[in-house]
Amino acid sequence: MYKPLIYLKHMATATNQHGVHSPFVYDYLTKCLYKKTKAKTPKIKSVLLKSIPYFSMENIIVISDNQETTLKIQKESNLKSEQNPPFDLIYADKPSVKLISLLEEKENSVHNGSMVLIDRIYQTEDLQKIWKDLTQLKKVTVSIDMFYCGALFFRKEQDNEDFKIRI
Repeated sequence: MYKPLIYLKHMATATNQHGVHSPFVYDYLTKCLYKKTKAKTPKIKSVLLKSIPYFSMENIIVISDNQETTLKIQKESNLKSEQNPPFDLIYADKPSVKLISLLEEKENSVHNGSMVLIDRIYQTEDLQKIWKDLTQLKKVTVSIDMFYCGALFFRKEQDNEDFKIRI
């Protein structure tokens, strides 16, 4: 019963591009995420595969306990996963303390313009709390809660903002 109620609450408080007053987020939504594709894909996969070319990402790291997930993402994105920071994209299959440590302890893990994409941010109350902790990190300037996944951005030229978006 937890997840349907959270979903309804999210949909009631989330907005689309018309409620966004950040040019960066507005462009990301209208020119990337809301762009139609022929293939019907799961939301997180769609966000991931649209974001990589939109932001011209090359250096990605996948944080997952499942090696199959890592290989699948590398294959579908046509990118080689590097282990050398700074990363253009960090993909995590769920919010984790390991991800918080990576972002806090490794000073050069991200650069201005990096993105962290996190799946399953509402799967459990614990994961939801970790997502909230991630959005509070000092380095994070933009967080986008899409219910199915969440995105964090590191942009020195932008004030801290949190968005709830319908995709």
